[in-house]
Amino acid sequence: MDDHGRLIEISERLAEAIGRRDGNAVSGLLAKGFVQRHAGGDPVESGAFLDGIAKIPGEILSVKVQQLTVDIAGDGAIVTGVQHAQLEIEGSRVDDRRSFVDWFVRENGDWRLRAAVDLE
Repeated sequence: MDDHGRLIEISERLAEAIGRRDGNAVSGLLAKGFVQRHAGGDPVESGAFLDGIAKIPGEILSVKVQQLTVDIAGDGAIVTGVQHAQLEIEGSRVDDRRSFVDWFVRENGDWRLRAAVDLE
């Protein structure tokens, strides 16, 4: 599989792992020094990011990524798209769509997520 296809696959695996609240699987896809950012907000380091996934409220019905684009330059890549999550919280269905920008780096031959930016 080429790098483009590999990055698409990793992005889909990441969404599925978040949907299962599988912190070990998510952690295995993160690069050293990973940070999550929100526009204008402080960075969230990997431990707090993983803790936040574990504490997503309600029942996660699905998390999928859509409209993925990949731009690769050497050992770095930007993946953009839309994350679509469906949850049930206290009997109400929540349909959440948000754009994202993920920066991947190659570590020891494997692509790892170095930074994730949520764009609500």
